Amino acid sequence: MSDPEPARGSRLARRAHRLALRSFGLRARRAATLATLTLCCWLSPVTLDAQVAPEGAPHDLAALSRQVSADPSDPVARIRLAMALLQSGASDRAGFHLLQARAAPLTETERLQLDALSARIAARRNHEGWLSFAIVPETNPAQRTDADTIWIGDLPFRLNPDARARRTTGVHVNAGGAVMPRIGEGLRLRVGGSLAARLYEDRALQDITLRAELGLQGQTTAGHDWQITGSTARRSLGGSHFGQGVGMHLAWTQRLGRASVLRLRAETVDWRFRDHPALDGPRLAVSLDLRHALRPDTLLSGSVSLSRVDARAPHEAGQSLRVGLGAQHGFPGGLVLGVESYTESNRRDGRDPIFGILRRDHQSGLTLRLMHRNVALGNFAPVIELSSTRQTSNSPLHAWHNTRASFSLSRLF
Repeated sequence: MSDPEPARGSRLARRAHRLALRSFGLRARRAATLATLTLCCWLSPVTLDAQVAPEGAPHDLAALSRQVSADPSDPVARIRLAMALLQSGASDRAGFHLLQARAAPLTETERLQLDALSARIAARRNHEGWLSFAIVPETNPAQRTDADTIWIGDLPFRLNPDARARRTTGVHVNAGGAVMPRIGEGLRLRVGGSLAARLYEDRALQDITLRAELGLQGQTTAGHDWQITGSTARRSLGGSHFGQGVGMHLAWTQRLGRASVLRLRAETVDWRFRDHPALDGPRLAVSLDLRHALRPDTLLSGSVSLSRVDARAPHEAGQSLRVGLGAQHGFPGGLVLGVESYTESNRRDGRDPIFGILRRDHQSGLTLRLMHRNVALGNFAPVIELSSTRQTSNSPLHAWHNTRASFSLSRLF
């Protein structure tokens, strides 16, 4: 019979060897992180642009993106991808990956160097743009009631079929951009515009909003981003001019802790409506959004917003509170899954002229989002979304439910 002690010693030796290799791997990864950050922070903007030749940039981006897809939890891969994105001009996408990388267990030195790289991204950002379009089948895009009969007092009224919920498929387009030329130390001019359109075969459902903005933006010495802009917007419904608004917008962004970003936004827009003067009046809104990178492959988000409508007619005026939560996780191999939910409560100031009640609505929604990091159509990323939204109300005309599936192509410049 063999002696068990040598076998036990052999097992202990193998275990010690594995632990030593794991420790060496962690030290090597940390050293690589530090080296990458050090290199990134000392390179000048001219050197950064020269690191990747224009004809080689797409290939490098694709290869680095596949590395992140293979291991979304690797901070070094994300930092290298962020550098390549920065060279190609995609500052927003670069900043996203740097936020994710901050969730890794970095040293204070590495974190300070990462901050310096983030500051360089903000300093070099002089333009932005976005474009997305989606094919969207919906059960109730007009947000109409499912009921065929409503009661006013003791009298029943049968609704016209055109006033009830019905299925249709639309095309949603969101596009915009801005240029931000530098006019001083930490100060830029901002000139931009955007288009939001929902197009349907039934022209009565078409909703198009054009918006232009002009203002200033900058960064404080503490690294906080701020923005002050004025805007003018024009909205059309059913192919006809519906309303026009003039507004003022404020935004403040700062980092909290090692892997969180907080954004505060406030706006006031004075709307005037051609054929619906009862809706005329200012709209005020304040929102607070928080993004937190729990791990390099997992992002959490939360938001709360308050809004106030001061319409000329009391039954169209009121206030609302909205709370949202979300999460996004990247799986090894490239699959990215996101989920978002929200709940919103609305209350009107005056009594409804038909039902004689103070209208109260409660709305909630859930959205699932799916994409694959390694799948692209040209320069566009395909995204699949499934969502369900429901509103309950003490006014039967304003209770509705809508589900939709969306296949979209989006690009962030």
